[in-house]
Amino acid sequence: MSKVRGLDIYVKVNTGTYGSPVWTKVGGQKDASITFGLGEIDVTDKDSAGWEENLPGNRNVEIEFDAFLIEDNAGYLEMKKGFWESTPKDLDLQLVTPAKTYRGYFRLTEMPIEAPLDDAASVSFSLKLTGVLEET
Repeated sequence: MSKVRGLDIYVKVNTGTYGSPVWTKVGGQKDASITFGLGEIDVTDKDSAGWEENLPGNRNVEIEFDAFLIEDNAGYLEMKKGFWESTPKDLDLQLVTPAKTYRGYFRLTEMPIEAPLDDAASVSFSLKLTGVLEET
């Protein structure tokens, strides 16, 4: 398999339903990262001879990405629902690479908008997985 360009990895949000998804890119994407993590369960006791001991805990996933602020973009409007709905909703997202697609429900944890004097306005999204991540 060949090396992958960052340009070929992007985030899509479901603007349809779970059963009939409509995968929509969040327009103007620039950077994206996905972090796969594994928690730890501390099992250190007095017999550990001064060394920490742990067991593998739960897996977790975080996605962060930036985009130019395009306020009428369908993907951006759906992402905003993660905060602006009267009850914020978890977002059905895909992270798409040339070889894999990752899908899961993510909770929007931060959405800063930056408006510098000498550059285009941008929005950043920080999201945490709220259940199982599917890989296809």
